[in-house]
Amino acid sequence: MKPIRLRSQLLIAALLIIFGLTGSLLLFVRHTVDGEIQKSVRDGTEESVRAFESVQRQRELQLSRTAAMLADLPTLKAQMPADAVTIQDASETFWKLAGSDLFVLAKPDRGVVALHMTRPGWSASTAERDLKRSLELGEDASWWYDDGRLYWVFLSSITAGTGSTTQQLGILALGYQVDSAVAQQLAIAANNSIALVTSDTVIASTLPTRDEGGLERLIRSAKFPVTATSGEIALETDHYRFSSVLLHGSSPSPVYCYVMMPLAPVNTFIRRLDYSIYLIGGLAVLFGGLLIAFVARTITRPLDNLVAGVKALASGDFTYSITPQGSTELVELSTSFAQMRGQLLALQQQRIETERIAALARAASSISHDLRHYLAAVVANAEFLYEADVLKLNRDEIYDEIKTAANQMTDLIDSLRELSYQRNAITPMRTKIDQVIRRAIEAIHAKPEFRSARIMLMVTEDLEGMFDPRKLERVFFNLILNACEAAPEVNGLIAIDARREGNSVEVRIQDNGPGIPDSIRGTLFDPFVSFGKPNGTGLGLAIVSKIVHDHAGTVSIERTSESGTTILVRLPLSEQSSPHAPTPALS
Repeated sequence: MKPIRLRSQLLIAALLIIFGLTGSLLLFVRHTVDGEIQKSVRDGTEESVRAFESVQRQRELQLSRTAAMLADLPTLKAQMPADAVTIQDASETFWKLAGSDLFVLAKPDRGVVALHMTRPGWSASTAERDLKRSLELGEDASWWYDDGRLYWVFLSSITAGTGSTTQQLGILALGYQVDSAVAQQLAIAANNSIALVTSDTVIASTLPTRDEGGLERLIRSAKFPVTATSGEIALETDHYRFSSVLLHGSSPSPVYCYVMMPLAPVNTFIRRLDYSIYLIGGLAVLFGGLLIAFVARTITRPLDNLVAGVKALASGDFTYSITPQGSTELVELSTSFAQMRGQLLALQQQRIETERIAALARAASSISHDLRHYLAAVVANAEFLYEADVLKLNRDEIYDEIKTAANQMTDLIDSLRELSYQRNAITPMRTKIDQVIRRAIEAIHAKPEFRSARIMLMVTEDLEGMFDPRKLERVFFNLILNACEAAPEVNGLIAIDARREGNSVEVRIQDNGPGIPDSIRGTLFDPFVSFGKPNGTGLGLAIVSKIVHDHAGTVSIERTSESGTTILVRLPLSEQSSPHAPTPALS
């Protein structure tokens, strides 16, 4: 069986990984969003029930006061000793005054002597039955239901005299019929649909006519248990999430109030979310496949060139040219192979430099990696620029890559020059520390890998003194950059606190990374000390230390542990201007 080429292996493996990770991530997002939506629906119905119960309590208080006021009227009290016929005739005036749908007067023995209703149909015995039940339960407010009609009733005793001479003259009951109009008011308070139901019928609701009929059919066919406290139900025009409240639990039939939230908007959103997830997943796999194909080609081309060089060397051809290209590792491998071939041709190389220049050699070795990387980037992009029309590449992007590599080489050389100065090389002017730090943060956010980094700056007061703003900006840029590199990619946070302490300003840069290893804590600010950075030169913190000391300040590790590191920069505040520098205020 012919072995699969490396490019194909990389492409297949990458596609499987991308497909697996993308699919898992999107399924997790779908499951999480669906859970949040369901929770929101449940919370919404529960909030609606609480709103309904609040309105119920408010109306109960208002209407019970009306009943109490009527029961306290002297004219009503004067009528209570009369016979039932007289009370029935005289009580019509009080009924109209109350404006209620049900008006009942009863003697102290609970016998009904007056009954008025806007919709006749109840007998005195029916009202007397419900009155006795409410009094036995000690209820001041109650629900009376019979013959498909539900009343919200409020009771009040009619008494005469005070203290030990108090005499009960009778009982007053005011009732308001709960119909579609009342259900509509309750629905407005609950911000959802309302349905008032019994064991066999829908008393009133704000549902569409078809849904109300469907709910009543489900109730009568026993397919919908009226005692259910919450759940979902499918009706004619929509699905609903419901929660219930028991309004009237006594015989002859309990009455429940259902708060019903339509789920059509929620289901529409979930369908749109599904389509978006499928689209994003497909695009992610397609883009990932194209990207990996390009990366695989970029990796395997230099390998093919290197394999050809090895075959040529094996055949005795020592003149075969190998051009270092590709990633840093491949460039180093190609360079090492060329050096090995040169050693085989020359049979002997000059031995390593003498001990006198060993330190310089180590320094050069520590930065050669970066210079080779930047030069390789320039060479590679120059080749891409040469073949831009054939490969259909964007020339502007190639120019930007070359410019970036050139700037990075310039920065590296400037760092070496900065460390080589033995004198104070600052130009102080009146500077605000917070403005310098903000410019450093903006420079960090300009880097693509840290564009979304969370960096918090806390400044308690105006911190102004004589500093070199350009050099200090480099100090804070290097420190914040190190903190961003140390912070975790997920939930990474950089906190910067700047404040005055006496005649100095203290700036603390804190990250939540893994901390500084014990092996380099004592030499962290020495040149060419680096840890955990494949391309690090170890010059950044050395430059920070020199610039801070040039300002007569100090920089140190205030705290480091597995939960993070805090770097403290202390700079003296000076009110005197430098004799050789202008002192304009920075904007």
